[in-house]
Amino acid sequence: MPGRRSITEKPIVAVFNTHVHGDHWLGNQAVKAAWPDVAIYGHPNMLALIEQGEGKAWVDMIARARLTFRYTESGPVGLLEGKKAYVVIASGGVPVDSPVDFATPYLRHALGFVGITDVDIIAADRINIRGDEALDEARVRIADLIHMNPLRDASAA
Repeated sequence: MPGRRSITEKPIVAVFNTHVHGDHWLGNQAVKAAWPDVAIYGHPNMLALIEQGEGKAWVDMIARARLTFRYTESGPVGLLEGKKAYVVIASGGVPVDSPVDFATPYLRHALGFVGITDVDIIAADRINIRGDEALDEARVRIADLIHMNPLRDASAA
C-alpha cells in the first residue's frame, strides 16, 4: 500500500475498523489483497451495520426507478444526463484514484448508473500523512470552483 512505506517497512498484521464510514472499511479489500493473512477486527455492532447495507445506503437513496433511472429492454438507463457532480472525498491514508482506492470508482459508477458522467473529484486524501496540506488543497479547489461558477455570477446580477 502506497504511503504506508513512508511510515514503516513493517507489514500490516491487523486492521481495526472503528466505524461504518465506507472510506474506512471499504479499504479492507486492498489490505487483504496485499497481506492475505492480516486479521481484520471490528465491533460487532459496526460489522452488523456493514452487513445490513449501511455502507451503500446513500446509493439506494439516489437510485430511484422512474425518477433517477428507468428500465429499458436493454437494461437500466440513467435519467440525470447532463448533470454535473462534485464529489469531495477524504481519506486517511489512501490516495484518491490510486489502485487501492475503492471508494472513488464506486462513487463514479453509482453516479453513472443514474446518468451523471461529468464527475469532478475533489480530494482531501492521505490526511494522516499530509495533514493540513491535504485539507488546504481541497479548500482551494472548492473555492476556485465556487469563484468560477457562472450560475453564481448570473444569479447575483
